[in-house]
Amino acid sequence: MESQKKRPITVRFAVEADLPRTAQLWQERAFLLQQSDALQQFQAQPLLDWQRKAKSWLQNDKCAFFVAEAGEHVRAFMALMIAEAPAGMQPPAVGKVLEMALDLHEPHAGLGSALLDAARKWLEARDIENLVVDVPARYPVEEAFWRARGGRARYSQHWLRL
Repeated sequence: MESQKKRPITVRFAVEADLPRTAQLWQERAFLLQQSDALQQFQAQPLLDWQRKAKSWLQNDKCAFFVAEAGEHVRAFMALMIAEAPAGMQPPAVGKVLEMALDLHEPHAGLGSALLDAARKWLEARDIENLVVDVPARYPVEEAFWRARGGRARYSQHWLRL
């Protein structure tokens, strides 16, 4: 395991061939979140649905979909998009993290930071200076990750069953 942690991290844009692996990472994170959040419900075919959505990110020029490799295997991913800010508010556009997941079975120090660095460079090249992230309310690990990088809570999102 120690040699695994020392392998260099490579971040690149995702390609369609990465979708099965990134879907697996997404599903593992979703299962974990589901353990502490009853609102986390799966559709009938979650992996296929997720891959369909992820494929649309690959084809959207307002989206960036990065994978992080360590030891020639995809260990993490981050998908983000350029989104409009609320009407009348500054800045007019922000980056928004759509999905992010890391391999929980083989941790590798620096994966999240490497993905965030790639996202930052992609957004800065498009004159976007702010990133918005929806952090799960009952998952302190992700909360700590974003706070450690300077993230501050701005909104509290609520779900209402109608």
